[in-house]
Amino acid sequence: MLSEFLTQLRASCTARRIPLISPESEVILRKYLEEYQPKTCLEIGSAVWYSSIVIASTIQKRGGHLTTFEVAYPAYLEAQRNMTSAKCRNITLYPFDITKSETIDNVLPLNCDFVFIDAQKSQYGNYLEKIHNNLSSENNIILLDDVVKYQTKLDTLYKFLEKNQINYNILPSEEGDWIMVLKNI
Repeated sequence: MLSEFLTQLRASCTARRIPLISPESEVILRKYLEEYQPKTCLEIGSAVWYSSIVIASTIQKRGGHLTTFEVAYPAYLEAQRNMTSAKCRNITLYPFDITKSETIDNVLPLNCDFVFIDAQKSQYGNYLEKIHNNLSSENNIILLDDVVKYQTKLDTLYKFLEKNQINYNILPSEEGDWIMVLKNI
């Protein structure tokens, strides 16, 4: 069962000190996925694939697809194994940093209506710059994890938001941290 697999994966990552989304962030992630019913999802920073499994399993029942990126190759390899174990078939996983690729347009999905970013915090603004043209023009939502804990590393994010005059909400997740929510940018 998928919930048992996720419980085991969380325990394994905790024992190995591999960072994952917090249980509180997972609840927020699931809430937005259920509320907005996205079909074309993008994740930047999949690590060993915990959050990817949460997203993919939630959108799978309505024919949704997740495209995800992870820069750490060992994490990418573990994510592939976890993808097989979780039996999620609606995911495309890439092992590279989208900010360093000139040919990203041929792998980024068009009309993304949901984006989850939990990667290198100093690159948040650059990620948004890269994906901005691939967002659904009608309805999109972006969640950015860890915006309080790593607030000193988010200069590129706040520059992007200011430059594009984008409003945002920040929701409490785990103690000492919050998730930023951007809608229809």
